Amino acid sequence: MNVIDITGVIQQGMWNYEKPFPEFRMRPLDRVPWVEAVVYAEVFEGLHSQTGTYLETPAHYFGGESSYYVADIPVDKLVNMRCVVLMLNEAKLDVPGRRVAIDAAMLEKCAGSERIRPGDAILVGTGWGKYWMDDSYLERSPYFTYDAMKWLIGQKPYLLGSDFPRWDNLAQSEQFFAEFYEADILMLAPCVNLESVRQSEVRLTALPLNIPGTSAVPCRAVITQGG
Repeated sequence: MNVIDITGVIQQGMWNYEKPFPEFRMRPLDRVPWVEAVVYAEVFEGLHSQTGTYLETPAHYFGGESSYYVADIPVDKLVNMRCVVLMLNEAKLDVPGRRVAIDAAMLEKCAGSERIRPGDAILVGTGWGKYWMDDSYLERSPYFTYDAMKWLIGQKPYLLGSDFPRWDNLAQSEQFFAEFYEADILMLAPCVNLESVRQSEVRLTALPLNIPGTSAVPCRAVITQGG
């Protein structure tokens, strides 16, 4: 069995959503006065619910009173999920100076698209994880067109994820998020290393930190294939 970590690293200087989201910074813990020995520990400053690779519920759109939080998901529902990886042509999406749209036709042509079953996890790969630490990570990210998201929702996935961070085109919105969240689909994004997956049908495990009362939580996500 081959295990592929698709979790982006959390460290200072990584990509981050714009303000008011705080930026991550790790520093040593101050001297602990109530023990004689030297204590080594770290303080995570600026860690927020959408830091790094995170799992998100529709509560991000509807609020907790009208939806459910990440901690409400039974953990067994997040382990060994049947998953189909749709890997797009990286070269066609990496165009200097602009964002490239992903449409439904591109997704349908991906190897493995015919394998999707209702209730699967779907991960859309573009190779964008290599820009995790770059200033252009957000501003040049590929994005989904309305028809692409409509096609993905139509597959009735349990979870939808990608290796790029900004699904919509902020300059001219594709207006699909209401339909996405109304379909009660979990979001896992952004991931890395999807280009390392050699099978379209794999297994996905995504385990969020156990923090009640939040619609999104940083998580560790891995793919297993073969064996």
